[in-house]
Amino acid sequence: MSSSSSPRLRASSARSSFRLLFAVSILLVFASIAVPTWAASSASDDPPAAAAAKDAVIEPEGEATFLDEVTITAATRSERSLRDTPGQVDVIDEEEIENRGYTGIDDVVRYLPGVYVDGDPTRLGTSGFNIRGIGGNRVLTEIDGVPTAEQFDFGPFSIHQFALDVDALESVEVVRSAGSALYGSDALGGVVSLTTRSPRSYLNGESSYVGLRGGYDGRSEEGSLSGIFAAGGDRVQGSILYTRRDGQEVDNQGTVGSRNSMRTEPNPIDRQQDNALAQISITPDDRTIWRGVVEWYDTEADTEMLSSLSNGSPFDSAIRQSNALDTQQRTRFGLSQELTRDASIFDTLTWRIYTQQSETEQRISEIREPSLGLAEREGLLSFDQDTFGVEGEARKAIGDGALLTYGLSFSRDEFDQLRDRSEFVIDTGAPVPTSLTFPTKYFPQSDIDELGVFLQAELEFFGGKLSLIPGVRFDRYDLDADANDVVFLSGNPGQEEPVDVKEESVSPKLGLVLDLNGEFSLFAQYASGFRAPPMSSVNNGFTNPAGGYRTLPSGDLEAETSDNLELGLRGSFRRGSFSITAFENQYQDFIETVSLGFNPAVFLLEFQPQNVDDVEISGVEFFGQLRFGNGWSARASYAYIDGTNETADEPLESIAPPQLVLGLQYVASDGRWGTELIGTSTEAKDADDLPSGSTQFQTPSYEVFDLVGWYTFNDHLRLQLSAWNLSDETYWRWPFARGQSQTSPVIDRFSSPGRSFGAQLRYTF
Repeated sequence: MSSSSSPRLRASSARSSFRLLFAVSILLVFASIAVPTWAASSASDDPPAAAAAKDAVIEPEGEATFLDEVTITAATRSERSLRDTPGQVDVIDEEEIENRGYTGIDDVVRYLPGVYVDGDPTRLGTSGFNIRGIGGNRVLTEIDGVPTAEQFDFGPFSIHQFALDVDALESVEVVRSAGSALYGSDALGGVVSLTTRSPRSYLNGESSYVGLRGGYDGRSEEGSLSGIFAAGGDRVQGSILYTRRDGQEVDNQGTVGSRNSMRTEPNPIDRQQDNALAQISITPDDRTIWRGVVEWYDTEADTEMLSSLSNGSPFDSAIRQSNALDTQQRTRFGLSQELTRDASIFDTLTWRIYTQQSETEQRISEIREPSLGLAEREGLLSFDQDTFGVEGEARKAIGDGALLTYGLSFSRDEFDQLRDRSEFVIDTGAPVPTSLTFPTKYFPQSDIDELGVFLQAELEFFGGKLSLIPGVRFDRYDLDADANDVVFLSGNPGQEEPVDVKEESVSPKLGLVLDLNGEFSLFAQYASGFRAPPMSSVNNGFTNPAGGYRTLPSGDLEAETSDNLELGLRGSFRRGSFSITAFENQYQDFIETVSLGFNPAVFLLEFQPQNVDDVEISGVEFFGQLRFGNGWSARASYAYIDGTNETADEPLESIAPPQLVLGLQYVASDGRWGTELIGTSTEAKDADDLPSGSTQFQTPSYEVFDLVGWYTFNDHLRLQLSAWNLSDETYWRWPFARGQSQTSPVIDRFSSPGRSFGAQLRYTF
């Protein structure tokens, strides 16, 4: 197709030219500033002063504030205080996780306005993160630098991104803007970086550590038990963590317990989760560190699908019994080395190699009553992803005010998926006829290779008053689909042969931080993002003659891209700090599945993934913290986000309503105990926030109060208590109620838990 034949293609070409020109400009900055300084520093034996300047944190008189005391790594791939970071970054540290009694990943971000976890409260639970209205695989989620499994949804099939127990976490960093300049594809809408606890953090200078932690969460009647053992000396440290959780369904405010589609109480669920994490750190000398990690995660949910039971109709069989068994396993192996040298091209060099296997199965077992008599139906949906990756990253301080970070990464992902079903009459064993082909696949077996090379500089001017952080990354994406996948081809007769895709992208960014007077600072950032066309959209295929529809592949999809602008003001004082950010993000060529209408040649309604949507998302975010003295402190956060589907000139429904979170905390002078009251106020999802003519349920406004507290009996024993939804409010969170009808008689099924209590007891030997 000629580029002149389409305004969309002309606009896309212009944006690509702008990004390329911007990237070249950044490279010229590196050439004109960094390289000559590098050459001068290499000729000198004096240690670079930039490293000392980099580690120095500007602290106001008195106790350091949150902006100064918290160090982040995800936004710049180097240690940097929040105060000196362009763009908005959220940090949840181990202390907050422990004091507030977080038991699941949904808890970890529940007090971050504008950030939430998508999911299904009725069966499958939480899935991927959503940042400023962008979610799924458009947000990169990684554990210790290793990307989690892809999220995949098709019809009843839903694969989760997240598979890690909260007890293993040391910190969580949420980058609220595109991270493609450092992380490549899938960082289109942001980055969630999860870091697990290292052996050194457990030992804290001691030779051994043994800990036990037991917990209870009344929202799902969940009990948990964790055991931690760590040991080592100056040169070798190791740790082993094992966590077991057993629970039931997440509670709601539904009151109808019928065994049919009118049920509003949650379906009965038995859940089990196991997570084991073993790590070792070896320091043969003061300038070398080896690290190894082995992780195993396994979860199982057995659901009695009472809300699916029915008496049938002339067009469908009655369902007398229905059970779902959902399992997920993840295994990770990793080896890394960190070198500190006075080399001409790096001060520190870190390389990592890893493998990860993720397997998900979702099984349905039903007793149905078709015209042939009682029949048993067994259905299987599976998704496998095997990952191998290697990456290297180097940092070099140059002169008195520059730090270069550069590196490369390569990963190979092997994807496969299967859908199968069998049904037979219980009395006779005869198969029940079906017009569907089994087994089948939604996409063919596919391999994806991703290669990325990135370069970033942190430049300081005027004695550190002005910081510039330019960066650029080149990515190559290769999708190799098995054109001879017999199962896929047999289940999708007459469709086009699977195609391969090759994409290349250049992603620039530029950040600025200006220290105005030691207390106030301005920051600004431009960041571009991209996401290669997913294999499940490129070679999508599924035909359902009985349902009268099929989905078609789309081999000519363009990559999704974004342009993200942020501008903000921070203040850091003796007793408090604040940050206010305004942002505008433009997303182009969103890939969505659209209806092509009825095809009379095949007598089927057809659907196909296409580049259809250009989206604009803008808003304001605020964070503040204030220490009153005598152990009292308060914090507040607020997000107002507005999203528009510019293609349809309609509101973007994925945007959560504005939300305000306030926390009032007291910590005793000896630090032995503390408590915090947390209030969350969320506005309603009005009709003006939804596409015209939408019949979706408009979640009402609500205010919810939670109370947490902790008490340390001695050096060994600590108790944490939680009380959620103190007023027993009936409310619906937009991520879980989204898509439900305004007139739904079972809307209470999607409500959040009422008043609930939890406790955690930790004992260390």
